[in-house]
Amino acid sequence: MASIAVVDGTDVAALRLFLAAVELGSVSKAAARMQMTQPSATAKLQKLERQLGTTLLERTPTGSVATSEGQRLAAACADVVAAAIALVDRAEALGAERDRLTVAATRHIADHFLPGWVASAGGSGVQLALIELDTLRVAQAVRAGDATIGFTEGPHPPLGLRSELVAAERLVPVVGRGHRWYGRRSAVSHGDLVATTLVLGHPGSGSRDVVEAAFALHGRGGVGEHIAVQSVTAARLAALNGSGVAFLPECRVNGDLATGDLFALPVRELAIEQPVRVVWRGARPATRPARTFVDALTRATTAL
Repeated sequence: MASIAVVDGTDVAALRLFLAAVELGSVSKAAARMQMTQPSATAKLQKLERQLGTTLLERTPTGSVATSEGQRLAAACADVVAAAIALVDRAEALGAERDRLTVAATRHIADHFLPGWVASAGGSGVQLALIELDTLRVAQAVRAGDATIGFTEGPHPPLGLRSELVAAERLVPVVGRGHRWYGRRSAVSHGDLVATTLVLGHPGSGSRDVVEAAFALHGRGGVGEHIAVQSVTAARLAALNGSGVAFLPECRVNGDLATGDLFALPVRELAIEQPVRVVWRGARPATRPARTFVDALTRATTAL
């Protein structure tokens, strides 16, 4: 059985030096590669030989060569050096993982909320990785561990995840110049909305869930005829083209309302607010950067 004292005292640098001497055929060349003086290299190799109880190298007129025992031990030395390199690489990867924050968010949140949140949370040295998904798939990514935290837009917190409300925004019903309701003065009823064409997000979209939940509160089980789009940008373009009534975040339509390209419909008794939540698995977010980020967001929300 190997002596624990020998194992504990083994110098990986000495093993690398020995392998370099075998490769280069010279202790002095190996010392130069390792950026040490030849006396230091010689002393290190002699100590290694004493620890292993065998002569590893012998001098020749042209340099140094491995003894028969040295040749037989060289492969094992290479294995030890490779294992040490793998250990250091793994430790560095873990360190990088600790400083990496993977966030899943909808495109709207990524464009209009996330930059400000990242700036206010600080976190210098943290590498942020962003995954853009719809609300349903954001929750799935967090549950699966593909993202450490996520941001959702739905009316309710995703099942099986912890969450904090970090923002809320009004969804404005708008139409473009080509729509028959553009400039309408009289209020639109829920029945009118159900009977007309709406522009909504695709199934799994948080904004669509919010609109459907608001309609359900007024006894409307469905939204009737609608055009399903993939993003807020697509919904805005459909509204501008007069395709239907779109429910868009106020921050995305203020400019169009000011220019008259879009018109905000007066709607009776239907104010739709879209919650924005940060979600994660477990009692607390799993990594230090995630905890720091969530804590900064919740403090900012509490201060409002």
